[in-house]
Amino acid sequence: MVDLKAKRKDILKAWLNHFLDRYPIKPPFEITDFFEECLSGILDKLIEFYDGGSLKGVEEHLDNLARYLASDPKLSAGGSMASVFYLKKILLDLFPKMSKEEFIKINEAVDILICKAFDHFMSSREKLIELKYRERENRLRMEMKAYEFCMKKCPYVQKARELGIDPWDLPMEEIDRLLAEKRSKEK
Repeated sequence: MVDLKAKRKDILKAWLNHFLDRYPIKPPFEITDFFEECLSGILDKLIEFYDGGSLKGVEEHLDNLARYLASDPKLSAGGSMASVFYLKKILLDLFPKMSKEEFIKINEAVDILICKAFDHFMSSREKLIELKYRERENRLRMEMKAYEFCMKKCPYVQKARELGIDPWDLPMEEIDRLLAEKRSKEK
């Protein structure tokens, strides 16, 4: 018989270690606590679902975890979901003699979690991409305003126009020299 409640601490510890093992050095307690809170909430809902309840309420914990995973540029979507898939290995290791029916039930529960986690992960990644796009769009807008300001107010741009040349073709000293020559000829 699979008693997930009885092995909850062992499951949580193994799963937490799996998440933390990707760090070359032990992460600060804020990250450890964050992972533990997310994984604990997910695990509690999984146990509830396995015992005949529902997964309602797991979304908040999955969303928090998915947002964190989505913000890690080193992790692909598959790599992130592999962390959730790893829960199956933990359960198989802790309950090697589970029946086929118990395995199917656990497998179904974890598969549902993975699908929900993937939805949250992709939503978070899309939001990050949208924010990066907006940031670049704003940077471009600021650069365009700086360019427009420069084209109106920069003395070297004005001098180059007076010479009838592109201000970016010559260094400032050369523009000054050519302008001085032009003005001396005009006198």
